[in-house]
Amino acid sequence: MKKRRILIVGGLAAGPSAASKAVRTNPNAEVILFEATETVSYGICEAPYAISGFIGDEAKLVVYTPERLSEAKGIQAKTLHLVEQIVPSEHKIVVRDLRNRSVVEYEYDKLILAMGATPKKLSVKGEDGRNVFPLSSREDTLNILNYIKNESPKNAAIIGGGYIGMEMAEALRAKGLDVTLIHRHRLPMSGLELGTRECILEELEQNGVHFVTNAKTEALLQNNDGRVRHIVTNRGTFETDIVIVAAGVEPNVSLAKGARVRLGPTGAIATDERQQTNVDDIYAAGDCCEVKNIVNGKPMYQPLATIASRAAWVAGENAAGGHAMFKGAIRAIAVKVFGMEIAHVGLSSAEAKESRFQVVTQTITASSKISMMPDARKITITLIIDQRSGRLLGANVFGGEGAVLRANTLGVAIQHKLTVDDISRLDLIYAPPFAPLWDPILVAANQAKKKL
Repeated sequence: MKKRRILIVGGLAAGPSAASKAVRTNPNAEVILFEATETVSYGICEAPYAISGFIGDEAKLVVYTPERLSEAKGIQAKTLHLVEQIVPSEHKIVVRDLRNRSVVEYEYDKLILAMGATPKKLSVKGEDGRNVFPLSSREDTLNILNYIKNESPKNAAIIGGGYIGMEMAEALRAKGLDVTLIHRHRLPMSGLELGTRECILEELEQNGVHFVTNAKTEALLQNNDGRVRHIVTNRGTFETDIVIVAAGVEPNVSLAKGARVRLGPTGAIATDERQQTNVDDIYAAGDCCEVKNIVNGKPMYQPLATIASRAAWVAGENAAGGHAMFKGAIRAIAVKVFGMEIAHVGLSSAEAKESRFQVVTQTITASSKISMMPDARKITITLIIDQRSGRLLGANVFGGEGAVLRANTLGVAIQHKLTVDDISRLDLIYAPPFAPLWDPILVAANQAKKKL
């Protein structure tokens, strides 16, 4: 009997997850993964910590080599192979081997698209400077590390005040650089609540980051050697030795569009609950896809490794003949900014209002442990609640150690549609080294009940 051939386009988190699940579901399937770069699976979320030196050996970020995928999983992984075209009518893809520039066609029974995301461009003059770096691949990580090692920059500029901007600000300060963060809004980290964003800005400034507000980058001025030395904005010109572009990402969908794979309202690939696209025998998962937000039922674009891997398991199982379903996800994301943990779960208050919930918010600050413990820290929680039902829709949590783990609990509450009354009656651990008698979550829920 002919083996089922499953082809996968893309590595990082989604591709290897889909491949592994396909092989487990159907050990007789032939699974081939194509990756355009040299690295098939890489911990890009850990990259800022390798750049800072907190993770001493960057090579540890390589999760799977092609050899390990083959030996451990039975998956063929072809790196430096760029998929240039999908021909759905003939069930084939056209692949260019970047080593020798040859082009080969591969037939498939099932195809999984896991092309990920690409960094957004600034679209300004000078962006091609040899000291201008995004951070979305192993190549980017190595380029930044090598430039810092070989050129010993003193001043760094980061363009973009989102999650990567925050992590890179801390990483470059840890390397001893003077850091200027240029952001197009008044406060960092759009999407979080106002009070959270104000505290993040204060933390940045207390740690020596120069934050430039409401700044639009207009040009990157290069010297004769091709290095950018000045960044021109509407708020002035800033000198720099290295530039990190952290302006966000967008789904990598050009290959899918060429095959007439339908995109959703977010601009990412749309799938059903089986991760099937509108094109027969083509599945998709990861940062090239949108996902159903289970709080408001709307499509969202949320490029997170957690969502990518879960959706990829579903795509891999179904491509191999299984019957898995992916019902959607909530936003569950966190970042460390120097001494502060920050987490966002569920909807923001703005998103909740756009979704026509009747929004009430409640903010409290409480101790992470009993106050007499020497390492107790303050934690601030903002709950976002639907007044009609009392249901928790979202939360921001920030503060000292323990903030993000509280957000995990609130994320579970959101996913299971608990009300603040339900949350106020949760049996949470009380132990002096870990939590006070009234955990901050319980304090927040009880205060919110008074508003309802």
